[in-house]
Amino acid sequence: MAVPLTRPGLREVNREQILRTILRNGPLARVDLAHHVGLTTAAISNITRALIDDGLLYEVGATRGNRVGANSILLDIPEDTLVLGVVHQGVSAIRIALSTLRGRILARRIIMTPVPYTPAWATGSIAQALRELLQQCGYAPETLIGVGAGLVGLIDAQQGMVKRAHRLGWHGVPFGLLLAQELQCPVAIENNVRAMAFGEALLGASRDWLDFAFVYVGTGIGSGLIINSRPYRGAYGGAGEIGHITVNPTGERCSCGNDGCLETIAAEASIVRRIQSQSLALSVTGGAKESVQALAALALTGDSTAQAIVIDCGESLGIALANLVDLFNPGRIVLHGAITEAGDIFFSSVSRCLHQRAFSTNDEDVELVAPTFGTDAGLVGAAAVALDALVLTQNIKEREMIHMGTVAQ
Repeated sequence: MAVPLTRPGLREVNREQILRTILRNGPLARVDLAHHVGLTTAAISNITRALIDDGLLYEVGATRGNRVGANSILLDIPEDTLVLGVVHQGVSAIRIALSTLRGRILARRIIMTPVPYTPAWATGSIAQALRELLQQCGYAPETLIGVGAGLVGLIDAQQGMVKRAHRLGWHGVPFGLLLAQELQCPVAIENNVRAMAFGEALLGASRDWLDFAFVYVGTGIGSGLIINSRPYRGAYGGAGEIGHITVNPTGERCSCGNDGCLETIAAEASIVRRIQSQSLALSVTGGAKESVQALAALALTGDSTAQAIVIDCGESLGIALANLVDLFNPGRIVLHGAITEAGDIFFSSVSRCLHQRAFSTNDEDVELVAPTFGTDAGLVGAAAVALDALVLTQNIKEREMIHMGTVAQ
């Protein structure tokens, strides 16, 4: 049975629409907000007054209005008075930063992680890094209004829970609550690739695409699905595990226990094994990611062996993406990861195989693009998670409840 919105519910919906409209379109006058949102100027004035009191909007100056001699005051989201903490967790490192409410990264830090490490170590290290970044940038602790974190594994975003992260050995970890208790501020979490996808949808060049996929090729291979501009999680939070699509039933055993998963052919560790089997002489300082970056650079110089490895990786990914396209039918796929640094050598091999195998691409194109924010895709994605959960769709009282750990995020 549908539940009608109460007056407070309608006010919250209108508040969210106003913030999203300004986030998308930049500074706007109240009369223009009324046109975009479909409210009266009186209603707009009441809601924006409350948002200004909360510090989520401010007046940035005047612009010439439609009437002769009239000026309109512009409203915008603050760029320097409130900040978000953002976290992107990888398998070997955690990237931490401060962000504006528009996803602009202000300062950052990378923590290389030991093997293994505990959730307590992670939350303590993240909290300490954010405190130091706030001090470094001259911000008081209270200007940190929330934290967004993109984490590895199967995530229950509503409960702030890491359900399973096999590579870390984590199961049933209430990460959102643990970090909120460390920082005494609200925390929202999401799967790291889904967060990257949401960063594209909310803050990036894909904001005009209602339905698209974001695919990351790293230690594992994951995808974030955006449907109607929102992340799609599936019934249990596991949507997008494209790395475990079978592309070669007689192939290598995968870490998940199945044979021939995409990750056994196209993930970084698999690419490194191909590099080693071909005895490619790469001058590399670092781990698998740096080796793949070196391979991509070598392929761009014209080395045929390096190009063959890149192309094989791209074709395997194309097989999996053809399945994704036939099931999901996106108009755009954002591809990210070290292997994408091979440029058109990689992208053209993915595209060729995808269009050969996907049923729907016979008369419909699928655009393959690089991420808007490059290597900052994870951090901006975490900013989008925090912005959406803790700023756009939460009122001040609810944020205080999350702060106290009463509401799970």
